[in-house]
Amino acid sequence: MSPRAVLFDIYGTLLSSAAGELHPDPSLRDLIAKAHAASPHPFPEIDIREIHAALHPELAPDEIEALAIAHEKKANPVTPMPGAAETLRRLAAKGIPLGLISNAQFYTVPVLEEALGATLTDLGIDPELCCLSYLERRAKPDPWLFEVLRDELARRGIPAAEVLYVGNDVRNDIDPARATGFRTALFAGDPKSLRLRGRSLDDCGADQVIRDLRELLDL
Repeated sequence: MSPRAVLFDIYGTLLSSAAGELHPDPSLRDLIAKAHAASPHPFPEIDIREIHAALHPELAPDEIEALAIAHEKKANPVTPMPGAAETLRRLAAKGIPLGLISNAQFYTVPVLEEALGATLTDLGIDPELCCLSYLERRAKPDPWLFEVLRDELARRGIPAAEVLYVGNDVRNDIDPARATGFRTALFAGDPKSLRLRGRSLDDCGADQVIRDLRELLDL
């Protein structure tokens, strides 16, 4: 059965990055650890602007954002994953709702749009089907992020079993997506970003393994 909605991870899936996931600058780690410890959630997330603001109380909000972006571009340069923009546009042209579930910060969507050369809307991604960790203060692999969009899609008449989630990380993407009832595709096309977490491609738990995002167009 063809999926009636497709949801994507960002880092390591739509974007090839140096890290494949977000890694904070060492100078920020203590403050991030304290914020995580104060959170009631099992997999907490922060808004990196608050961390930079605590370190630099003399800076204005726009200066804080510029500083955070400069740190990110230095630590985690990104390039578009081959076929990413084409895949999104062609899936959207088929009338398939598209969304994002990603560990992300305030700059992630602008970075994605810059890399792919189009806005989320132009790429066919529905803003109401985007669940980003910094806004929710919860990070993958927390299934709650997936459950938010499962419930939204259910309200639209699309059950979880007819939703496909695409990600590069077995622990952060495949496991919680499966626990939510989604079908899953492990993206293994970028070796530096692939996260098998001690498993193999044969036992990664995904319904399928793809090595090029354009393979999704044949589903």
